Amino acid sequence: MLQLKNVNSGYGTRQILYDLSMNVKKGSITVIIGPNGAGKTTLLRTIMGLIDIYSGEILFEGKNIVGMPTNKIVRLGVSYIPQRNNIFEELTVRENLLMGGYLLKKDEREARMEEVLELFPVLGRKDYINRKASRLSGGERRMLALAKGLMKKPKLILLDEPTEGLMPKLTMEVYDKIKEIHQETGAQIIMTEEKAQFALELGDDAFLLVSGQIQDHRSAKEMLNDPDLREKYFGILGVRK
Repeated sequence: MLQLKNVNSGYGTRQILYDLSMNVKKGSITVIIGPNGAGKTTLLRTIMGLIDIYSGEILFEGKNIVGMPTNKIVRLGVSYIPQRNNIFEELTVRENLLMGGYLLKKDEREARMEEVLELFPVLGRKDYINRKASRLSGGERRMLALAKGLMKKPKLILLDEPTEGLMPKLTMEVYDKIKEIHQETGAQIIMTEEKAQFALELGDDAFLLVSGQIQDHRSAKEMLNDPDLREKYFGILGVRK
């Protein structure tokens, strides 16, 4: 579904990704791990057309999306949920969800919201649906961000550090919800994380990104159980011994 070929990208003259190539397996949860500053966020923003691409190709369903406006990439079925929640604090849960479905007609947005809330029953409760996002807990905001990202009926979901700042219990709740989303919608998921062990336990396929380059690519299980990787990056990637 998604293929990157020799991609070089960055911010103006500051290059971040170097000759990066990836084949993302269809129907998988793909995990991108790496230390802080490795280029994980830049990678997702590059896919979304938010970062300058100096050279290379990005193919989504066989179509080269390099140079394509972000709104057109969204219309192709790609949803990006950034590291900082893509929710509006002063809007209610309902208003945030409807805004997430802006590509749909009004009646379709309402119907889609009901479908999405089946995956997020807490958000659909009467005491939550009209609550302002500013009154939600950190974990609830992450859930709202995920729900909002589903409003566009995505084929591919790009998740940037979805559990940043969350305690282990909330981290696992978010991961359980990501797994449920994958199972129920069939959407392909690419997720960046510094909490390597948690992410690798969830993922099917994994890439190790260091200094803007892919250093390793294996199944998530193989990478999780590699003692050399754990030793080298323990304390940087958040892998627990």
